[in-house]
Amino acid sequence: MTLQHTDAQFDEVLTKKAVALYEDRMDFAVAGQGAIPMIPTPVINGSYKKWKASDFRRRNVEKRASGTDFKRINLDLESVAYACQEQGFESAIDDRDANQIENAFEDMSMKMVEDGFAQFDIELAANLVAATFTNYKTGHATTPDSTHFIQWGEALATPIDDIDAYKADIKGQLGVNPDSLLLTEDVFLALKKNAQILARMSSYTDKIITLEKLKTFFGLSNIYVMAGTQTTTVDGQATQTIANIATDSALLYYRGTGGSALTPSAVKCFYNTSNGGSGTNGIILETYRDNQKRSDVARLVQDFTIKATMPEGAMLLVDVLK
Repeated sequence: MTLQHTDAQFDEVLTKKAVALYEDRMDFAVAGQGAIPMIPTPVINGSYKKWKASDFRRRNVEKRASGTDFKRINLDLESVAYACQEQGFESAIDDRDANQIENAFEDMSMKMVEDGFAQFDIELAANLVAATFTNYKTGHATTPDSTHFIQWGEALATPIDDIDAYKADIKGQLGVNPDSLLLTEDVFLALKKNAQILARMSSYTDKIITLEKLKTFFGLSNIYVMAGTQTTTVDGQATQTIANIATDSALLYYRGTGGSALTPSAVKCFYNTSNGGSGTNGIILETYRDNQKRSDVARLVQDFTIKATMPEGAMLLVDVLK
């Protein structure tokens, strides 16, 4: 196949929004742990089915008309178009060696999962807003009510009770409990010190809070921690400003089994599997000038987008700590 090259300077994705990758931090929520179903698509533009709570409740219901076999009730699923957005994954090799990595195209999807594709976390963080998930609660320092909970870093916080209540809210919409919780790293660290959670432990020596224990306390199948970091300073500067990609947020949601663009899930990632092509199309290889090297450096570009495919199946928690 023919590899596509560009003359553009490498200043679009990882320079202006450079990602700090550390060997001990390859646990990015979306790619590394599969926090949301990843749906491969063969073309840049496609469509997915948007689920409403009423359709989700009816998805396994069948009825029988007089003299006929049982038939599945028709679901009124909305078909929504999307376009994968261009995001960068850097593979730092000399341009003269670029023709040796054609197989990298075929391995791209696996590389995103195994190596940790931090741009996924950046894109997901942009969606953790009330405009995307209209079911949301806000943390408050002292006073809980119908729209607020006591922030989980406070002494009187009751995160187990909060999650139980919000699971019931989602079950009231879908008819089933949510199965997953996405936490930013600062929230996870606060939960490890929470009095209500520590009180569940049998002894002081046993009070080491892990994700497995939190899953038991919250009654969930999955808990993911967004621990990715990024720098927004220009690449090459002596002083880099590095910070967490996302903070102070949590998402309780129904993940489901994923599988395809048709199956119900609160949020999905659609990523392009097309190889090569012209312009913005699928997985391409670009080169850019790096003054630290003797020749150009190559990077792979993967197109993807993240969509809330069943917003009613999630509860967004904001201002969890502040």
